[in-house]
Amino acid sequence: MTEFANTQTVALFVNATNRQIQCDGLTKSISDDYWTKEISPVLYPLWDSDRDKLESFIFYKDETSKMLKNKYQRDQKTKTYKWVSYEFDTSEFTAAEIKGLYNTLHDKFINYRDIEDYDLDAKLKSIYAKDNMVNWNKLKMMRKFLLMDCDWTQAADSPLTDEVKAQWVTYRQKLRDIPSDQKGIPAVEVEFPITPSKYATRVADGDTEEYLADTKHHYFYLNQAVLKKYTDRILTYLSISIAVDNVDALPVSRIFDSNTETNLDSILEQIAAGE
Repeated sequence: MTEFANTQTVALFVNATNRQIQCDGLTKSISDDYWTKEISPVLYPLWDSDRDKLESFIFYKDETSKMLKNKYQRDQKTKTYKWVSYEFDTSEFTAAEIKGLYNTLHDKFINYRDIEDYDLDAKLKSIYAKDNMVNWNKLKMMRKFLLMDCDWTQAADSPLTDEVKAQWVTYRQKLRDIPSDQKGIPAVEVEFPITPSKYATRVADGDTEEYLADTKHHYFYLNQAVLKKYTDRILTYLSISIAVDNVDALPVSRIFDSNTETNLDSILEQIAAGE
């Protein structure tokens, strides 16, 4: 049945057998509780019944549709009953009725997605609170943010002088080299370079050393206090990674199972590995 779920042509795909719904390219497995309380009343008894079960409903972007059902019927030759799959003829229903079914199921999906995303955010925060220690996975994530925050310094129309722009190049390279330059060092002892902006402040206060030449004052540790400042950004990044098909061209749709106590570090590792 999944051959119908082409995201370029399909607006909504309901797999009633597996209780999955695909909408706008996003597929979610619907919980039994939500399906029973919210989806079943929409389908029963017109579209789904005990002896004529819905298998799948596909509503295409051109507003055509297709419905597969499974009927419990008697075999006249063997005198036995069996389930028979068939394509249900929807022509007896008006276009407005079919569109109404699509609209209702679409709204139910959006509501479920919002509920699940809220639960996911809460769970991530709970996991993060239990695991709020500095480690290499979190350092790599924060290094990513630090690089993102200074991307503008390398733009052709950046207002920086050539000298300062060169300092930012050095800073960014230092960040990229951290995993190789400080490999094997405990996460709490990893040193991060200060920014050229921070260096300019130190120069104004009397620092006479070249940028990053002072190994004592031009570097700092990402301790728990610093880590805490990045909490919201990490959680937002994780939520986005889980909610969409990919982040940074890495497929991440299988990162988090909201029904399991997945460790935050495991999630970060899977994002980094593109799983």
